Amino acid sequence: MSSNGKGIINPDVMKLGYIEISMLVMVLSAVVLFVTGSSRRRGCCGAIAFVQWLSYTLVFNQLFTFTIGQMQDATFQNELLPLWGVFMVIVFGQVNSFSAYSPEDNEQWKKYCWIFFLQSTFVAVMVALYILTTLSGFWALPIALFMGIEADEKIAALKMAARSSLAENTKPISAFMASEHRISIVGEPDPIQMNGYNYLVTGDRVEMFKVMRPQYQIQLNVARDEVVTLQKIWQCQGRLLRGETGQQLKDICFSFALFKLLLRRFGGQPFSESGLDKTWKLVRNGLLENEGDYERALRVIEVELSFLFDLFYTKYAVIFQGGQGFRRCKVLSTLFLIGLGVFIAREYLINYTPKPNEFHLITTNGVNVDTLVTGILIVGILFMAIAQSLCLVLSDWAMVLLICNYVRGINDGNYLMLLLAKMVLLRHRWLKPWGRKLGQYSLLKSFHRDPLKYKFRLFIRGLADDPRLGRTGSSKIELPEEVKKAMILNLRTINDRKLSNGEKSLQQNNVRDELLWASELETPTRVILVWHIATSLCEIATRPNSLRNVNFVVATRLSDYCAYLVAFAPRLISDNATDSDFIFDHVLLDCRGSLKECKSDRDKYEKIMNNLGRQETIIHEGARLARDLQKLQNGSDFMWKVLADFWAELMLFVAPSGDPRAHVEHLAEGGEFVTHLWALLSHAGILNNG
Repeated sequence: MSSNGKGIINPDVMKLGYIEISMLVMVLSAVVLFVTGSSRRRGCCGAIAFVQWLSYTLVFNQLFTFTIGQMQDATFQNELLPLWGVFMVIVFGQVNSFSAYSPEDNEQWKKYCWIFFLQSTFVAVMVALYILTTLSGFWALPIALFMGIEADEKIAALKMAARSSLAENTKPISAFMASEHRISIVGEPDPIQMNGYNYLVTGDRVEMFKVMRPQYQIQLNVARDEVVTLQKIWQCQGRLLRGETGQQLKDICFSFALFKLLLRRFGGQPFSESGLDKTWKLVRNGLLENEGDYERALRVIEVELSFLFDLFYTKYAVIFQGGQGFRRCKVLSTLFLIGLGVFIAREYLINYTPKPNEFHLITTNGVNVDTLVTGILIVGILFMAIAQSLCLVLSDWAMVLLICNYVRGINDGNYLMLLLAKMVLLRHRWLKPWGRKLGQYSLLKSFHRDPLKYKFRLFIRGLADDPRLGRTGSSKIELPEEVKKAMILNLRTINDRKLSNGEKSLQQNNVRDELLWASELETPTRVILVWHIATSLCEIATRPNSLRNVNFVVATRLSDYCAYLVAFAPRLISDNATDSDFIFDHVLLDCRGSLKECKSDRDKYEKIMNNLGRQETIIHEGARLARDLQKLQNGSDFMWKVLADFWAELMLFVAPSGDPRAHVEHLAEGGEFVTHLWALLSHAGILNNG
């Protein structure tokens, strides 16, 4: 039966049309999630973020259920309906690069498990009824195995990133690190050659650990071949790990080992090694041995955070960390899917002839729309299967596995492996793990912005909350080289792993007596806002003469970045984001009340400086500080040096204070520079700013 009759549209035509459109939308959504999934950690525009949210939350849940209902409610027969139902289940779990939209999705892994179970049951019933009534379609039986493998990967990926699983899975690593320094005694630890650093890369499966009774302590024999540590990798003399390429491959494993250690912050496990000298030396004398090592340090942390992103938002972690069983199943399922695609293409595209009693959509010129839709679905699914296999092979996860097998002597580092390694490193240069953007927000330039004008734009970004007063007008710039150098140089000069809220830089510049009051305010939020306002006022006063000053760039960029964090991401720098929001909201109200008639930056400067001393607000504290800064001897160049040194020190001071979950949430929005500092300080043993 065809649909080319005239008159009122046949209800069956509409129903089948709805089903086919839904199928195409689901496959298109899966392709979009696959293509754009990993790009989230580098940042993407609001429209793409909205499409990702729409595809993940609506298409794979509501639209899936709607389409199954339409198929079961159909009064006509169509041999392709069971096939499309199976395709939907495959698409549901096929996307490797997008397993969760937010960390909350991981916590709801049981809900997704039940959703998939019910949806699979509906499809299975539909397929079973078709087989029983037509005595054909037995090809669907082996597909059930493939459906189970893909779904199991997705559910396992969600469960692995849930809080309860992280607490359990990081326990062995935490227990091992509590005694690692005792089993790594080889004299003075050497962070350059990694002597004395038995940080685990692979071999940390639960069955590898031994429970020592009656203390019930966990121990691991690092001498076993299955256990690969940083020390073993650095001691390997194979040609693959020599030269510049070899060092970069070692650094990927270094990032992976650090990633495993950082997971303890999400599992609530202690950093037992934080008080050891070797921990500080690993960062200070290893990653940051020379002043010019800031690029290597940033690259190592970037790759580490890319592993962290993959754990929370993709299936890569469960594929490579779930054991050989997962990897073998992945290979077999991919080969099976390709074979299935070839079989279906032959049976339902090339040799397909509709049965006389079936209903199909056929155009006026005789084209069977059903087979056309089936072909598009097959192409989409096969494209993802082949492309995702290539992405897995060229992933950092695969490279860590290959290098560890190379160190263990399982593979010999042939030319194919060397080529693969170079392709992975080339991918690093083309697609950096992080976009290296720095958020910017100026309070004096943005306090008057009306958030109502930005509601639609924020809705497109997928944000549920209404934009708040003055929290508009932010932007992101390329992370300046001057800022990277200033931050790393400041980190290298930390003594005894004690962070300073700026007092140390004031002391070094001999301006402690004049400016210390502004760094001793009650909360970090107040300190940031006072110094941000002062920096903005100094910028207005001296900008034409200071644009090429390196210290001017560092001070203004870090000032605007810290203000951006206070306005848009207070959980990254404050233990109490509610208090931070409260202070910032009232400072905005003060600005609106006192500066509403000012048209230019110069007008704002004159109004604030002329009202100095008339009332006590954060605005006027900032004006007082600006006056004290401009009164310093040695001119504006020295003033900007004082500000640059202060902001670099304050940036490190607030970095360890953030909520670990907030850092993960921002990784899916492009990541933040403060997250890289937070991770770097964690590995240096600096877990708080106390």
